[in-house]
Amino acid sequence: MSDMTDVLIIGGGYAGLAAASTLYRSTHSTIVFDSGKFRDQRAPDIRLLPGFEGSNSADYRATARAELERTGICVFVNAEVTSIAKTQDPEESWKITTASGGQFYGRKIVLATGTDEVYPDIDGYLDCWVTGIFPCMFQFGYEQRGCSSAGILVVDKLATVLPQVVKLAGDARKFSHTVVLYSNGDETVTNQLRQLTRETEFHVEPCRIHHLSKGSEGAEVMVELEDGRCRTEGFLVHQPWTRLQGSLPSQLGLAITPMGDIQVQHPFPATSVPGVYAAGDCASPFKNASMAIAAGVCAGNGVARELSARL
Repeated sequence: MSDMTDVLIIGGGYAGLAAASTLYRSTHSTIVFDSGKFRDQRAPDIRLLPGFEGSNSADYRATARAELERTGICVFVNAEVTSIAKTQDPEESWKITTASGGQFYGRKIVLATGTDEVYPDIDGYLDCWVTGIFPCMFQFGYEQRGCSSAGILVVDKLATVLPQVVKLAGDARKFSHTVVLYSNGDETVTNQLRQLTRETEFHVEPCRIHHLSKGSEGAEVMVELEDGRCRTEGFLVHQPWTRLQGSLPSQLGLAITPMGDIQVQHPFPATSVPGVYAAGDCASPFKNASMAIAAGVCAGNGVARELSARL
């Protein structure tokens, strides 16, 4: 096929851009499909990426995209990919179709499609997400340092990984004088937390949460409990469940981890389907810019070594 591209990269975020950068430096042509949907739209400031601390993620993507377009072997298509399938040609290539009906062919696939959060059913939660409720202290904690009290919402995903909750409480304690673990009325979780924290300074709050609202100072969150009490926390910590964006992983029949991410091999993130790699938030429990970039580079390395030279 005359219109065959070496690698089709689905996703124009950190991982997809890093994969494209690695592949052009290996002389391989790429098409990057950018749907314009990014998980960091509510919190666009970059963290944990040396040299870009506090930069806007949209500016970072624009700069990286301009660099790649100047190479002459990386093309961007602003479209969502809706279907993907193996072709019947001798090269065993892939065909993808966009929402507008465009069709493209490539020898290998890199999925960098990201994830969406699935928020818990707590009134007011979404209003406080990434303005007062943070998923990671390494990314968001420094600006909150010195507050009197912080809370951990031990619900949904965190209620299934209680030892991890104790570690998150330790992370939060670096920025707060006290830490409260909210079990939201779950008696089993309350009892297990009390066992895990009996030799620590952390306090377990067993009452069900009635409502969360943003406070007036910094990242403050007002936690209204069903028994009528109201606590003011300098910030809250919670990691919601995530789900893969779109239907492409299911179309491909990819193996999925128990936490809902695409299962990949390390260090080069090949999926369970030959010729398909996955990188970034969709294939890692560590969902931040620096980890996504590292995964994208590794995906680019793995794909490049499967492709023959194009001199």
